[in-house]
Amino acid sequence: MSAKKPISWFLTERGRKFSFAVVTGTGIALTTARFAPHTFFLGYYKDFVHYYSNGKPGELSDDLKKKYEKCLDLLKVSQVHRKLIEPFSVFGYDLFHAGSTSSKFGAIVGIPVNFTYKSLDDVEKQNVQVNQKKVDLSSEIGKKLGEALILPDKVKEFAICREILMTQNNKVMFESVYPFMSIFLVYNLSQYLNRRLNLYAAPLNARVVLYSIVGLFGLGVYFLMKDVTEIHYETSVDMKLCELGPDFVESGVIFYEKLLQRNQALRELMGKEGEKKYTKLGNENYGLRQPHVALIHRKQFFDLKLKESKEKLNDNFNNNTNSSES
Repeated sequence: MSAKKPISWFLTERGRKFSFAVVTGTGIALTTARFAPHTFFLGYYKDFVHYYSNGKPGELSDDLKKKYEKCLDLLKVSQVHRKLIEPFSVFGYDLFHAGSTSSKFGAIVGIPVNFTYKSLDDVEKQNVQVNQKKVDLSSEIGKKLGEALILPDKVKEFAICREILMTQNNKVMFESVYPFMSIFLVYNLSQYLNRRLNLYAAPLNARVVLYSIVGLFGLGVYFLMKDVTEIHYETSVDMKLCELGPDFVESGVIFYEKLLQRNQALRELMGKEGEKKYTKLGNENYGLRQPHVALIHRKQFFDLKLKESKEKLNDNFNNNTNSSES
C-alpha cells in the first residue's frame, strides 16, 4: 500500500503539474546544452577542440591565413560576417565548425594541421600515430595514409570554403529546438494515450510499456529531424561550391577521394576498431542513423557535376568550331 502511494501521487492534479514542470525543465536544459556551446560558451568550445603544441595553442601559419582570406573573397562574404567568423588550428585531421553567423556570438572554423603538409617529409616530422602507435610511412598502408593527408592548394581552399558556408545558416537554432520539441511530443502523446486508452486505471506496467514505446518514438523523431537538417545543409553547401566554377568541382572530387583514402587506411591500421568505424569504401559507419551525407555519395555528386561540366565545355567547343567553319 505504501509503495503505491508515491506512484499514485503523480496521477493527482498536483502530481501532474509537477510532472509538467519536470518535463519543461528537462526540455529547457537539453536545449541549453545544445545551444550554449555554439553561443555563450563558444570560446570554451574552441579551447576544447584547439590544437595544442608543447602545451600551447597552435597558431595558423601565414599561408593558411592567406588561404582563409582568399576563401572569404571567393565566397563574397560581407564585412559584417567576416568579423563574426574566426579561424583557428583544430585538433585532429578533420575540419571543424561551430556557431553561426546568424548569431551575435559568431562562428569558428577549425583548420587541421595537415593543411600545412606539402610532402611526406612534413607528415614524418609530425610523428603521426594511430592507436598510440607511430605509423610507418615507408609501408604501403602508411604511405597511403600519408598521401591522403597531403592536399593540393586548390583542394584546401575548397575545404575551407565548405566549412565557412556551413556556418552561414540557422542550423544551430533548429537543432537546439529539437530536444525541447521531442520531449513535449513524448509528454503530450503519453498524456493523450493515457486518457484515450484509460491507462490511468490500468496496472503500472501497462503505462511503463507505453512510456517506453513513446519514449523511443520521440528519440527517433529527434534523431530524424537532426539528421535531415544536417544532410539538407551539407547538400546545399555542396551545390553552392559547384557554382564557384569547374576548378571547385574538380577540387571536390579530389577532396572526397582523399577522405575516403584516409579512412580506408585508418580502417586497416586500427584493426577491429577501424572495421567498426569505417566501411571498406571509406565511409563512416553510423549504424541505423545517417547524421551526414555519405562521403562516397558526396564524391559521386562532384563526379557527376565534373562530367556535366566537361560535356558542356565540349559542346561549346564543337559549336564554336562549327560556327567558324560555316
